[in-house]
Amino acid sequence: MKRYYYAGGEKRALDPVSSRVAVDSRGAKAAGLTGKLNEIPVEARLPSGMAIVARDAIPPALYLLLDHAGAVQPVYRVGPALVVLMPEVRVELDADQHTAALKALKASRVAADITDDTPERLSLRPQSGSAEDALDLANFIFERARPAAVTVRMLQVIPRPDPKP
Repeated sequence: MKRYYYAGGEKRALDPVSSRVAVDSRGAKAAGLTGKLNEIPVEARLPSGMAIVARDAIPPALYLLLDHAGAVQPVYRVGPALVVLMPEVRVELDADQHTAALKALKASRVAADITDDTPERLSLRPQSGSAEDALDLANFIFERARPAAVTVRMLQVIPRPDPKP
């Protein structure tokens, strides 16, 4: 299935970058895998302990351990930027949308915990820890309830512009 997200009420494509993955160093540390991560060359360091690495730089056995620990997330391209989705969803609500958003959450196949619940906002975290589940949840809520905005937390690496000669 083609991945997408909504921005300004319009669908935007996410193009998978299969040659790279994002590794969560905090998740790896919790699983006791920090020492093994130090051997992997990092292409880009991101906030929240995330790093983009070449997929083939991770030995298959280590990849399986990291994946099992929930410490690997896919990398996408949006225009020139590399994008890493985080397993967090923020739903911005107008006054009459709270009930519809909660109903959509309950109807979704993605089980999620509500980490913030106010009349203006819901913050959600998929129980799976999967960023792709967060994306599915955000899209489902937007398509079902049409709240003011639904966003998956995204970390982006934007290439530096070429210096002028």
